[in-house]
Amino acid sequence: MSAAQDYYDQVVAMGHSAENALAHTRQHYPDFVPGVADSIAAPVLTPVSQEAVPVPQPMAQTAIEAAPAVASPVASVAAPAAVAPSAYTPVTPTPLPAGGTTPMMWAAVGCIVFALMLSIAGQYSHAWINDDSSNGLSTGLTTITKDCSFSDDVEECKQSKYRLYSEDWMSTSYPKDGEGVGDIITGDHEDYCNNLFTMRTENGWSREGADEARNSCLEVPDAGAKASLVLWLGSVCALLGTVMLSAGSIGRTLPAEVEKHGKWVSIAAGALILVAVVAWWVLMPEIDENTSAGTGVWMTVLAGVLGVVAGVLVFLDKK
Repeated sequence: MSAAQDYYDQVVAMGHSAENALAHTRQHYPDFVPGVADSIAAPVLTPVSQEAVPVPQPMAQTAIEAAPAVASPVASVAAPAAVAPSAYTPVTPTPLPAGGTTPMMWAAVGCIVFALMLSIAGQYSHAWINDDSSNGLSTGLTTITKDCSFSDDVEECKQSKYRLYSEDWMSTSYPKDGEGVGDIITGDHEDYCNNLFTMRTENGWSREGADEARNSCLEVPDAGAKASLVLWLGSVCALLGTVMLSAGSIGRTLPAEVEKHGKWVSIAAGALILVAVVAWWVLMPEIDENTSAGTGVWMTVLAGVLGVVAGVLVFLDKK
């Protein structure tokens, strides 16, 4: 028996007439003929007729209520699609790179760059000590300089200092007409001490007295050479710190992520530069009252301070 025939029989069994049962059955099965097998595979729903329907119709209620049951899954699927945009509407701001592009970070890079330049300038400066009693005379870490433009007799000053600051006082002669010799004459401080020893022995000094004076003179370049070695280490650290801090500020990653240690390298650079100045001052022999610290000392001290400041700025920026 087909579903349509079964539906028709149930309606008749509830006390409806054959015509009324047929009308209700055809609302759901339009091609239904009583007593004939239904060839339609599935019922086709049609709009409910305006005709009065008897109240006790359990089968009709079941069929009608099936429609919302079918539509409800569609609504449940569509709902998340409507809510989805609002769920992802809030957009969180993208944080800045950890490498840092803050003004404090750039200030740290600037400090370590200036520390590097000033440390190198101090290394080659010829004015670590200025002799106030002799205008134009100054010494560097391992050099000695005389500016003859301050002398009353410029030509005589140039001739004497040219030989005295040369590698060998005995074999050096002043060029004819002073060609190629400027007013500022610079030489190695150790050569100056050796030439002074030779000149004194030639002028009748005892060898012991001249040798003692030479040893005392050599204490100055010896202190400068040791300080120069420490200062070079500080300059190398400042160079490494410059590379590390610059890489970190632009978000570049170096091998083994060494840019993360830039602050410590910068502080180490500043500390080494300051240690070089202190070591030079301690190792120097007793300084005459008429001498004073030159620009080389102050440039180097400033370089050390800037190196330490660079590391501190990076540390504060990370916090």
